[in-house]
Amino acid sequence: MKGRYKYHAPWDTLKTVMLGTFYDVSFFSTIKNDTIRSNLCRIAEETNEDLENFESVLKEFGCDVIRPKLNPDDRIERYISDGKVNYINPFGRVRTVPRPPLQVRDCSLVVDDKLYITHGDHLAIFECLDEYNKGDQIVLDFNLDSLSDEEKEKLHEKYYRVRRTNSWPALKCDDIYNADLSGLDPITQMEIEYFKKYSRESMVHLLKAPCMTLIGKDMIVESALFELNRLPFDLRYNIVNEGGHTDGCFAPIVPGAMMTVRNHLELYERTFPNWDILHLPGHAKSGKFTHSIHKWKGKIGGRWYVDGEINEEFVDFTNTYLSELTGFTMETIFDVNALMLDRNHICVSNLIPEAEQFFKKHNVEPIVVPFRHRHFHDGGLHCVTLDLYREGNKIDYFPEKDDKMFIDGSTEFAKTVGKPLKNREKKRGFTWT
Repeated sequence: MKGRYKYHAPWDTLKTVMLGTFYDVSFFSTIKNDTIRSNLCRIAEETNEDLENFESVLKEFGCDVIRPKLNPDDRIERYISDGKVNYINPFGRVRTVPRPPLQVRDCSLVVDDKLYITHGDHLAIFECLDEYNKGDQIVLDFNLDSLSDEEKEKLHEKYYRVRRTNSWPALKCDDIYNADLSGLDPITQMEIEYFKKYSRESMVHLLKAPCMTLIGKDMIVESALFELNRLPFDLRYNIVNEGGHTDGCFAPIVPGAMMTVRNHLELYERTFPNWDILHLPGHAKSGKFTHSIHKWKGKIGGRWYVDGEINEEFVDFTNTYLSELTGFTMETIFDVNALMLDRNHICVSNLIPEAEQFFKKHNVEPIVVPFRHRHFHDGGLHCVTLDLYREGNKIDYFPEKDDKMFIDGSTEFAKTVGKPLKNREKKRGFTWT
């Protein structure tokens, strides 16, 4: 019997979930350099311990857990030989050692009773999903190859407006590539350098599953997505400007309550009207993590961090061959990257007093599930899980909203996503605000 898909809200009782998988210790065992091998083997061992513990917690709460399978005989030298990378990723570009099927939420999401695939990922993830239920899957194609060079440049300019923060200099996209960054603080320098290096690549798939949060009849959508007209969902779209995956920025806890690391009070008042909102400080950027960023400066560039002793050889190896395994952890706050099991239980990787008090206020019990190397993987508990089936019905949690599209971003975003939706506006009577 094939499995079923169902998802309406993040607090509905979770019954079936996919949990990510990381490379086994043996994958790294053939690396000759002792420091590099020992660090990576430790990361693998502890990551798998944490995933197994997480699986046990999920099962204790009555969840069926499915996991992608990796070849146990696979070794890192399959991808690296003579100092060169042999692996060609699904997009046809020579890259690094392929990322494992760990952040399973990055490529897919369930809306109502179907699973939607937004872009490519590790084959093991899709094999696992096919085995679960291949029939109720829809692939969303948002590749930009069909656009002209001029259209891509215009889109790149708009993408820049989304990504830049208030700490960036007031420059146009083209000018930022030649700007003198020496007078800026180290964090801002890293943000800009990351944009310059990876922005065009990131645009290949503007729509990513973790940039969408479904709450009943409403879809909260990251404003970097410029192809809303191609989304097949019969929902109200609420556009937010978070600059990345929304599950690293905010987390709805129960109807009427959420926590966030962004100080977008006006935006949230419109998107989550009359909700109790907890604004958390940036705990993930404190202590050793910040120290590591400054210690290695441009070597790591805020992309990853690992606890324990590391040296230049390990840093260079990771940056050269394992960049697919890491991300840009500096921009992620894992305090909100949490997984609701039901209306009364939430899995968190760490528990701070502010959050604990907030949970108690809303009758939610936190379950601490350690994920020690989240700063290396750039993924928290929500990232490494994919909700496949949650009990519950489709409810309008925002009845005060009219049946229309809400634009909470700038006028520019409204123009960008609004024009192609004329037919849908006529069909459902949408208006733009």
